Amino acid sequence: MKAFISTPIISFPLAALSTIICCPAFAAVNQSRSVRTSTDSTRPSGFGLDIFVGGDGAFVKTSPGSSDESAKQGSLYGGKALLTLVNRDLEIEGGGGYYLSKLQGEADIVEGQNADSKVKLENVSISTNTAVAEFSARLRLNESTDGDAVWSLGPTTAAFIGTNASFGPDTKKSYRSAIFLGGQLALTFGSDWKPRIVVEYLTDLNLYERQVHIGLLSLQFGGSVFTPKTIIKDVRTQTTDEVVRKVQVEKPIERAIVKENVRFLLDSESVNFETDKAVLLKRSEFFLRELGRVLAQNQDRWNALTIEGHTDIRGSVEHNLQLSLARATSVRDALTRAGVPAARMKAIGFGPSRPIDNNQNEIAWARNRRVEMSFDGVKDSRWLREVLQKLKGAVGSLPR
Repeated sequence: MKAFISTPIISFPLAALSTIICCPAFAAVNQSRSVRTSTDSTRPSGFGLDIFVGGDGAFVKTSPGSSDESAKQGSLYGGKALLTLVNRDLEIEGGGGYYLSKLQGEADIVEGQNADSKVKLENVSISTNTAVAEFSARLRLNESTDGDAVWSLGPTTAAFIGTNASFGPDTKKSYRSAIFLGGQLALTFGSDWKPRIVVEYLTDLNLYERQVHIGLLSLQFGGSVFTPKTIIKDVRTQTTDEVVRKVQVEKPIERAIVKENVRFLLDSESVNFETDKAVLLKRSEFFLRELGRVLAQNQDRWNALTIEGHTDIRGSVEHNLQLSLARATSVRDALTRAGVPAARMKAIGFGPSRPIDNNQNEIAWARNRRVEMSFDGVKDSRWLREVLQKLKGAVGSLPR
C-alpha cells in the first residue's frame, strides 16, 4: 500500500482537517514541494438578505410641454416593502407598494366630447392611485460596523401602474404606466433591528406631454433574514519535492475525534475597554463580532464557552468584582449579537483574585486586567487557535 498525504487549502472559517487516503501501489514516486502563503484581511464576504417596510412621502411637480396645460404641484404618500441583497460594498434592492397623490393646477384646456372641441378646466385637481415597483443598486460609502450608520448611494428606477399614471388632466391621454429614473441616498442604522432613512429623486422617461419630478423621503424599518459570512482567506500554492515510499498497510486507519477543553487569554490588543468601564473599544467590537460569526457558523465544533473577567488589585474588591463581571458580560453580549447562542455561554467575574503576575507595577497590572475564554468540547483545537490568531492579526492595524 502507498499513502499519499495532501495538504488542503485552509479557507477560514471552514478550515478543514488534513485527509489521509490509502490506496495500493508498488513503486516509489519523486515529488518536489515549496509553499507560498498569503492572507487576506477579515471582511464579510458574500451576500446577506434584509427585508424592509416603510412609509413614503413626496413632493410632486409637473412641467407641461404645451400652453394648454398648467404646471401643477402636490403631494404623494404611500408605503412599500423591499428585499435587499447586501454585501460589504453593495446593496441591491427590489420591491413594491402603493401610492396616492393629489396635485393642483390653475387651468387646463382638454378635449371635449367631440374631437374638434376644447374645454377649459379651472382650478384643476388631479388624484392618482398607483401601484409602484422599484429597483435600485447602491454603493456603500463607508464600512459596516455594529451600531454605526452606513451611507449608500446609487441609481433607482420605478414603474407607476394605475388608471392615470401620467399625472395629467386629460384622461383620454392618460397612461396606465409610467417609468421613472433617478437616484437614492440611504442612511441605515444598527445591525439587527435596522431603521433607515432614504432620500430619492425621480423623473419620468416616457411621458411626452409633461415632465414629472418627484422628491421623496422614506422612513423604513427592517431586519436581517441572514447576514454575509466572514471569510479569512489563507491561500497556499504548492509544488512538491519529496519522496513517497511504498509502505505496507495491514489495517485501515481509524481517525477518532477527541473533544478538548481549550483556554485562551485575550490581551488588550484583542479585547479592551474604556478606563474603569465595561464599554468595549471599537477594535474589540470588531474582533468579537468576527469571532462570534465564526463560532455561530461552526457550532458543531464546540459545546460551551465560559467568559472570565479579571482586574488588577487596585481599588476595592467589591468594585473590581462588579467591573470584571460587567466586562465579561459585555463580551458575551457582543458574541450574542453576532449570532452565538446565549444558552451556550456564561460570564463570570473574578475581580483581582486570580492574578497571572504577582508583581506590583504597571506591567503586572496590565497583564492581570484581561479576559479569558474557556471552550468545552472542542473537536479541533488547532482550528480554533488558527481562527483566533488570524483575527488578532487582522485587528492589529485597526485604530484602538
